[in-house]
Amino acid sequence: MDLFSVSALASAVKAALERDPALRDVWVTGEVSSLSTSAAGHRYFTIKDADAGLRAVLFRGGAGAEHVANGAQVNVHGRVSFYTVRGDTQLYVDAVVPAGMGVLAAEFERLRAKLEAEGLFAPSRKRPLPSFPQRIGVVTSEHGAVIHDIINVLTARYPLTEVVLCPASVQGEGAAEEIADAIATLNARDDVDVLIVGRGGGSMEDLWSFNTEVVARAIHGSRIPVISAVGHESDVTIADFVADLRAPTPSAAAAAATPDVRALAADIRAQAQRAYAASANALAQRARAVETQVAHLGRYLPDPAIARQRVDDVLERGRAALSAMLRLRREQTSGAAAQLTALNPRAVLERGFAALTDPATGAAITSVRGVDAGTLVRASVRDGHLDARIERTVPISTEQEGTDG
Repeated sequence: MDLFSVSALASAVKAALERDPALRDVWVTGEVSSLSTSAAGHRYFTIKDADAGLRAVLFRGGAGAEHVANGAQVNVHGRVSFYTVRGDTQLYVDAVVPAGMGVLAAEFERLRAKLEAEGLFAPSRKRPLPSFPQRIGVVTSEHGAVIHDIINVLTARYPLTEVVLCPASVQGEGAAEEIADAIATLNARDDVDVLIVGRGGGSMEDLWSFNTEVVARAIHGSRIPVISAVGHESDVTIADFVADLRAPTPSAAAAAATPDVRALAADIRAQAQRAYAASANALAQRARAVETQVAHLGRYLPDPAIARQRVDDVLERGRAALSAMLRLRREQTSGAAAQLTALNPRAVLERGFAALTDPATGAAITSVRGVDAGTLVRASVRDGHLDARIERTVPISTEQEGTDG
C-alpha cells in the first residue's frame, strides 16, 4: 500500500479534478451564502442547494459580480479544482447570472461579457466594406436556402460579383469548428473581398454554433471584412457583435455587401446630365464673354465708310501730286531738250559755222596754236566735209593788235 504525504495526496486530488473535462467548463445553479469580500475585491461564497454546498470564489473583474449577494439564486460558470492549502474542493467562478436565466442564455452572457472585456466588439476595429467587391466568400450550409437567397439577390442587384462558397455545417456537434475552418480557408485566398457568415432562422439551440468562442475568434482574426447574417432580424448572436457588420438576414447581407446596379446606372446618368449641363453652362459663359469682348473691340475698330473715304482722299491727293510732278518733269525735260538742241553741234553748223578736225586723228582743232601753215585740216559743214590746207594762222590777239595799230 502506498503512503502519501498530505501535500502529495492534495496535489493528486487537484490533478484528478482538473483532468476531468466536464469539470473544467461547468455551470452550477444554487443559492449564494456565506459571502465575504477580501480587501483585494475577491468574493468568496458558498453555492448551495437543499442537499449540498460547494465553496466558490469569484476573483475581482469576474463577470456578473453584481449578482453575487447572500440569498441570491444564481447560475455560476467556472471550473472545479482543489485548494490544497485548506483542503477544499472549490469552484473557481468566472461568470455569474441570475438563476432565472437558462443555461444557454447564461453561457451567452458569460461569453459576451468575456469577449467584450477583451475588446473584440470595439467599434474602432470595425472595418468598412469594399464598395465594389469582385468576389464574396460565403460560409454556410451548401444544402440550405441561404446560399440560394444570397445568389438570387446578387444576380439581381450586382451580377458583376462572383460567389465563393465554403460549405460548413451550421448546427450540431462540430459545426462551430467547421465554421471557423471555413473562415480560415477563405482567408487563405487572396481574391476574396468580403465574407458573409450565416444561416437561416431557428431556436437558440439551432443558432448556438454562432455563439461559440471558436467562431467569435475566427471572425475576429479574419483579415477579410465579415458580415454576420444569422437567423432572423430578432435573433442576436455573439458572431453579430464581433463581425464588421450585422445583417438581419442573409439576403440583407448580400444587399449590404454590394451596390445596386440600377442605382449605379441612375447615378451615372445623373452625373452625365450634370456634366453636360456644366459643360453647356461653361460654353455659354465663354460665348457671352467672347461677345462682350467683341463688343468692346468694336468700339476701337475704324468705321469702314470713313476708312474708304479716307483712302479715296489719299488716292486723290496722290493723283494730284503725281500729275503736278509729271508736269514739272515734262517742263524740265522740255527745257533740257531745248538746251540740248541749242548745244547740238549740227544746229551750229546749220547756222553756217564749220568745225575743224585733224583728218588723221579726228581730234577737234579749237585753237590756232599748234597748227602750222601747210597743215591739212578737215572742215565739217552742214552737209559734208571740206579738206583744206592752212596757208597761215592768225591769232585773234595778233589781229586785234594789228587792228588797233
